[in-house]
Amino acid sequence: MIVKKSVAPFDKVLLVSLFLICSLTNISAQDKPNIIFVLADDMGYSDLSCYGNPSISTPFLDEMAAKGVRATDYVVSSPSCTPSRASLLTGRYASRYNLPDPIGPGSPLGLPDEEITIAEMLKEIGYRTALIGKWHLGEKHDYNYPTAQGFDSFFGMLYSHDYRDPYVKTDITIKIFRNRTPEVVRPADSSLSRIYNEEAIRFIKAQRKDQPFFLYYAHNMPHLPVAFAAQADAMKNMQEAGPLGAVVEDLDKRIAALWKVLEEQGLADNTILFFSSDNGPWIEYPVRMSGDGATKNWHAGTAGVFKGSKAQTYEGGVRVPFIVYWKGHTLDGGLLRNAISNLDILPTLAEWTGAPLPKNRILDGQSIASLLTGEVNSNGYEHRPIYLVNHGKVEAVKSGNWKYRELPAGINNNSGKPYDAAKELFNTAYDPSERTNVIEEFPDKAKELKALFNAFPEEHK
Repeated sequence: MIVKKSVAPFDKVLLVSLFLICSLTNISAQDKPNIIFVLADDMGYSDLSCYGNPSISTPFLDEMAAKGVRATDYVVSSPSCTPSRASLLTGRYASRYNLPDPIGPGSPLGLPDEEITIAEMLKEIGYRTALIGKWHLGEKHDYNYPTAQGFDSFFGMLYSHDYRDPYVKTDITIKIFRNRTPEVVRPADSSLSRIYNEEAIRFIKAQRKDQPFFLYYAHNMPHLPVAFAAQADAMKNMQEAGPLGAVVEDLDKRIAALWKVLEEQGLADNTILFFSSDNGPWIEYPVRMSGDGATKNWHAGTAGVFKGSKAQTYEGGVRVPFIVYWKGHTLDGGLLRNAISNLDILPTLAEWTGAPLPKNRILDGQSIASLLTGEVNSNGYEHRPIYLVNHGKVEAVKSGNWKYRELPAGINNNSGKPYDAAKELFNTAYDPSERTNVIEEFPDKAKELKALFNAFPEEHK
């Protein structure tokens, strides 16, 4: 005989309470959006068809831009890989923690342990986190690695794929790591995007609806060299725009394939998709890149109407594509012309997910969630000044449509050519190409921005 134990009224209340708490916890987890941030490497402002490229076809990203938000004045805080990526993940200028330039194998520099990344912030509120692709934020110390900076898993390279002979004189062998263990040794350039995409699809297929995830999906392309990547059999029919067009079109197809898997898993409607680049195109590429006999300077991307190149704080070096799509939340077909930056991503995600902001950390970005959703009118929206930092020092400050740029005479690191000292003022709305220095015509505005420029050393180190 089965004896059924009666439940006391207090026990019933306790059981109901526990059920409600569990239910609310599940609802809360399901309500938190999944996040995928796709970061291209050295992609220029006009390397996508939705940003004006006449030769390259990127139908998936064009569709996301049409359904979501396409920004026209999104800039990165630094015009080179390491400091830009550090700022994206921390919401802080990389000059605060001594990451002035791209770091190579064996460098003692790297992302410090005390910095709080987006991954660490989201992990605290229950997100599963992963990095697939390029890291470039150090490997000398244990705490420099992605898995010590909030990522549950890492699959990718520690550096760019040009850290090898003949581009760099080194005995380091390029490897793809799984967490801390090398898994692929000397991967072919033509395999990189495919390998990353296959890993990303495996990651998505393993996700559950009751636990949100953050995927930082950082490609190596279209960083030079692209010539050998573009020779893959799958890209032979994408040569109309040359090697650059081939690798960019391939990226678009692979991101589309990833999104299709998200839809099949029933995860797409509650997933925020970001797409951007770490800095502008390598137009003034160093001669060392031609050492393979195949790489040409015209394999680098383009910056559209903008002046400058990767490693420079003119707009061409820092202004890059930025697309955001979140079904039912971001503006439908929104065109955002406000000046915003990669420093804004962390605080924006904190607002959208309800994550507490990092403690004991001064953030240099601000949440732009209300701009991306259309809750506020973009006309007259005030954004704090955006500093452009190069080699660890401020070179320019943007405030609204105005930009002040100042640097001493020096030598261009890429071309080896000298350049003169400069004090420049531009209105990047009237003159996005920075053709005319109006510092003499607008002395009051120049004085105002010079004061902001001078404030950087005290406030942002």
